[in-house]
Amino acid sequence: MTQTANLVRETDNDFMVSSRAYTDPAIFDRELQRIFENGWCYVAHESEIEKPGDFRTAAVGRIPVIVSRGDDGGVYVNINACRHRGTVVCHEERGNTRFFVCPYHGWSYRRDGSLHKVSARSNFPEDWGHDIEGLVPAARMANFRGLIFASFAPDAMDFDEYLGPLKRYADFWFDHALDGRVRVHKPWRAVYSGNWKFQLENSTDGWHARYVHVSALRTLAKFGEYNPKVGWPGCTRGFANGHGILERPRGDIPPELKPTFDLFRSRLQEKYGDERGGEMFARRHITVFPNIQLMEFKLRVIHPVEVDKTIVYEFPVELLGTDEEINRVIRQRLLTEVSISSGSPVSGMVNADDVEIFARTQTGLSSGRMRWLRFARGIHREVMERDNEWRGEDMDELPQRALYREWARRMA
Repeated sequence: MTQTANLVRETDNDFMVSSRAYTDPAIFDRELQRIFENGWCYVAHESEIEKPGDFRTAAVGRIPVIVSRGDDGGVYVNINACRHRGTVVCHEERGNTRFFVCPYHGWSYRRDGSLHKVSARSNFPEDWGHDIEGLVPAARMANFRGLIFASFAPDAMDFDEYLGPLKRYADFWFDHALDGRVRVHKPWRAVYSGNWKFQLENSTDGWHARYVHVSALRTLAKFGEYNPKVGWPGCTRGFANGHGILERPRGDIPPELKPTFDLFRSRLQEKYGDERGGEMFARRHITVFPNIQLMEFKLRVIHPVEVDKTIVYEFPVELLGTDEEINRVIRQRLLTEVSISSGSPVSGMVNADDVEIFARTQTGLSSGRMRWLRFARGIHREVMERDNEWRGEDMDELPQRALYREWARRMA
């Protein structure tokens, strides 16, 4: 078995990750097992399965799953494989159904995954099959403000403990919706030729933008959405269990949209008070380890496919209970603006830069001759702000160190 105990090395003034963590297929297989399949993994948002019979398919590592709404209104996460021969029973990404029917031999399952009918039942012994309960369910499931997580480890850490102090910032993100709920819409999707952890690192990396996105920043400056003289205020945060945050003020709002965002801030302060409303009104990229990020008005979901192939989904969100004008401006930011704040669609100019960098990095590491990657920026000045929460400067590699500490713990 591949040894992974020494793939992350940390001292008082250095932090190194082995290049094999990005290139070794055996390590990738172990990641899927130990991090995805035996930990908590995001699978769906409840707004995608609002009515009985609604479903969407997803994956927990290499385990294909169906997330469905049962006739009792409950949410169910089951392995997408027939009990007969293991065939995938649902090929659609999303939809509504009365039954999940296996295309191989016609066995069918109810909306909650329980067995409905064995086809040609008379051809089996009379007392056969009474122990078949239906599709195999996830061992544990958690619903955090509409985000549905699943685990196939019966002894997985309690989800509230797993989230820890990150919950405070996740609540900030959800409470931008004045009734505390969001609806997700159909996602954009991109595939890149690189390891899944590149995207996980990148979204909370405040350092790379001035180099990778130099063309986008010049465009933003030209149209008045970015002032290079302002600098890069904000901070980074790292948490136990691998979570992280890049936090910055909303300083790139174009002049024509500023009145609506001023209205937005006033609505938050009216509801939550000046202090909390003002603290909430910041741009945070929040990583919930290992596969979901709460971005600026969207969810980003990372799906590892191979050691050097990754799919990224971005789900635009609608803030429920919030002025339609605010939601309209948010849609404009996501769909039409070139914006560091919105992040733009995965096919847009900003993220296209990142995808190119991921592919270049994968190529650079492929020889195996360069053994270590360095993540030491700001290691000498990170401070514990609360239990299991550390704070660094806006371009420090603190969130990356947090995720690799947890990665090493889980892998070893």
